[in-house]
Amino acid sequence: MYVGVLEVKIRIFDAFTLKDKRQVIKSVLDKSRGKFEFANGEVGEEDLVNLSILGFSCVSNSYSHTERRLERLLNFLEDDYRFEIIEVERKIY
Repeated sequence: MYVGVLEVKIRIFDAFTLKDKRQVIKSVLDKSRGKFEFANGEVGEEDLVNLSILGFSCVSNSYSHTERRLERLLNFLEDDYRFEIIEVERKIY
């Protein structure tokens, strides 16, 4: 069994209040959960308006399958125009 973990630090462009930030975060988390079947959540920088750290995880029986899933998710996140990815940490256990 392999567990894939992706931690992504993002800067949200048009977030001027925590409500603006939460709308973007909720949308991203819901889409990644529904489309890619990842467990996810905001894991850091909760009180800052423009920054957030998002955590994603998945489980698979194949290392290569886990790696592909993480790569597809990262590509999906990079295509979102509402934020900029500042830092990415990817691990497979």
